[in-house]
Formats: sequence, C-alpha cells, structure tokens
Amino acid sequence: VATAMGAPLSLEEAAQMARERAPMVRIAGEQVQEAAARAAQARAAFLPMVRLNSGYTTSDNAVNVFMFALNQGEFQLAGDLNNPDRADNFQATAQVAINLFNGGRDWAIWRAARAAARGSDFARQATEDEIILGVTRAYLGLLTAQEFVRASETAVNAYASTEQVMTSRVNNGTALKTDLLNVQVEKAQAEERLLQSRNALALAKEGLRLAIGLDSLSVSEFQLLDEVKLSEPGAVAPAMRPEVAARDAFADAARREYRAAWGGLMPSVSAFASVDHYKGWEFDGSNNSWTAGLTLSWSVFDGFLTSSTIKEKRARMRAAEEGARLARLQTSVELTSAANSLKEATERVAVMQRAVALAGEGADLTRQRFEQGLVLTSHVIDAENNLVQAEVGLAQAKADRLIAIATLRRALSLPILGGSSR
Repeated sequence: VATAMGAPLSLEEAAQMARERAPMVRIAGEQVQEAAARAAQARAAFLPMVRLNSGYTTSDNAVNVFMFALNQGEFQLAGDLNNPDRADNFQATAQVAINLFNGGRDWAIWRAARAAARGSDFARQATEDEIILGVTRAYLGLLTAQEFVRASETAVNAYASTEQVMTSRVNNGTALKTDLLNVQVEKAQAEERLLQSRNALALAKEGLRLAIGLDSLSVSEFQLLDEVKLSEPGAVAPAMRPEVAARDAFADAARREYRAAWGGLMPSVSAFASVDHYKGWEFDGSNNSWTAGLTLSWSVFDGFLTSSTIKEKRARMRAAEEGARLARLQTSVELTSAANSLKEATERVAVMQRAVALAGEGADLTRQRFEQGLVLTSHVIDAENNLVQAEVGLAQAKADRLIAIATLRRALSLPILGGSSR
C-alpha cells in the first residue's frame, strides 16, 4: 500500500482500501452475485425450454429395422421380416416445453429469490458499514497509540532533565543521593512505559492492516489525532438501517418459500412439442414428423413430503420474521447508546482539556521551583506523572469521541466518513 508522494495515510484512504480489499466486503459482494444468479435461475421456469438432439443408429434387429423403415417412410412387407438386413437411421429432434401451471410454486419461488437478492444487497451494505466502522476504530486506536508514545517520550525527556539537575546537586553536595536514585527509578519506569507504548503502536498497526485486509502495511506515517474530522449528526432520528432492510427482505423471501411449499399440493400442467427428421442410407429414405401434447401431473401421496416441507417453511418463516423484529430492537438500542456515548465523550474531552491545561501549568511551575530548590523531588515526580496521565486521558477521550460520532452516523444509516460508500 502506498500514498501519494509519501503523504501520511488518511482515514478516508484507509477506508477506501478496505472497501476494495477487505475479505468480508468481497465475500458479501460475491454473495450478492450468487443471489442474483439464483433469481435468474428461478425466472427460467417461466421461459420455454428448447432442446436439440441428434443421433445415428445402425442395427439388424428386427424391431429396430422395422422402426427405421417406418420413420423413414420406406416400410414394405417384402423380404424376411424376422431376419432383415442391416439398416441405419439418423434422427434430429427439436423439442420445446413450457410449464403452464404448478400451483403457483414457480411464481412464489421467483419472488422469494428476488427478495433474497435484495436482502443480500442490503447485507452487503451492512457489512461494508461494519468494516468501515472497524477501520475507523482501528485507525483511531493507532493514532491514540501514537499519542501514548509521544506522551511517554515527553515523560522520559522530563525525567532525564530532572536527573541532570539532581546529578549536579548531588555532586555539589546540595542534594541526597536517594533523591537522585528516586528520579532514576521513575525514569526507568517511564522508559518501560515508552517500550510498552511502542509495542502497543506496533500492534495497533497490525490491527489496522487486518481491518483493511492488507497482506502488509508499509506505511509508517499517519494523521495526527487532531487532524481527523468527522461531522457530528445534526439531528438524531431513526432511519432504516441496511441490517433491518436485509432482515425484512429475508423474511419476505421466507414467506414466499412458504407459499411455494403449499403449491406442492396442487397439480402441475405442462405443454410440449417436437419436430423430428429421419434419414437412412440403407433404405435411402427420409421423413419428417411432429408431436405435441399436454402433461398433467398430480402427486396424490408423497409419503408426507409436502406436508413436512410446509411445516419446515412455516418454521423458517416465523424465525425470519422474529429475526427482523430483533434487528429493529437492536438497532433502536444502538441508536440510543450511540447518542449517549457521544454526549459522554464530548463532555470527557472538555474535562480532559482542562485537566491537561492545569497539569501542564502545574508541571511547569513545579519544574521552575525545583530548579530553584524550593520543592522536593517527589513533587516533580508527581507533577510529571499527572501531566502524562492527563495527556493520555485527553488523547483517549478525543479518540472515543470520534468513534462515538462514527458509531452514531452508522446508527442513523449515514455514511460514516461523510462520503457515499454505496
């Protein structure tokens, strides 16, 4: 994967890659094609079936020779009818057949296949939305990990500066070595946290690679957390989610299949016609014929197969209808939860911004007073820890707010990143 002129990989670019390469998106697309093909197969029941057959036969069997002669219009009573000479026959046949009535099964099956195709398309949309939301979470998780690394690096540098001051004081005899050791311990712990945050960043990159569906992620530059912009929805009103639309379509397909099962109790009627051409070289004759007719078939007893099928389709229909109702309940809960999460995350950002400002001001004052020898080492350590925790908390709050916006946009059936993804 590469970006234009080595630019940082943006969230929108990552989402577009996922639309093109994510395995689940591709699988959903193939399922749409499969459902459309099934609908085309069901539609074939309303069209005539045309077949062409041909064959060549040679035999001295009395029955075969008799039929060859009749078909070619060359039958004669002369000769030994019990032991005829060898004869041959070439036959070319054109057949056409069409179903006229079968209890409405073909119509119901076709309508069911069309409903299933619509459901598959809605399911593809839902899958794509889920993938884009997953990429958004993974990308923001990566940016949060970057902020953790920066905060950890800042803490290590701050402790390094404090260590230099304490080393000078110990050498001058104005501070105890225990104070220097305390600073060095805190610095070592900060370095450990830096290693952990860098490992978390590496894992976050792998998570983004998996979410996009890439074999490898060669990009090392990404946006900053403050550079990611997602539009907060202006109004929170329920909308038809593709998940619900898919469930409704599948329930409709199940109802059609249930209707088709009842058609098994009805007779079926079909029409057929054929044209035959016969040619032989032993008799040196040829002839044409045609056949047409109707066929009626009615299964009087099938070992309770049809009644069992009806029960099966009825149970499947009821389950599909309950699945559609469950999808409505779930999406309504998701909408309420997403709206509340966004409100909470927005408030958290405001709180953590104040916390960072206060912690930063406190750390600056503590460092100045420490350099003047007015505060203890423990005060500096506490101030630095408070600042790091506040910065990490602010980064996490910002990421959570962006994720909450994306989740709410999905719950409202809006494009997650503001652009059309369908």
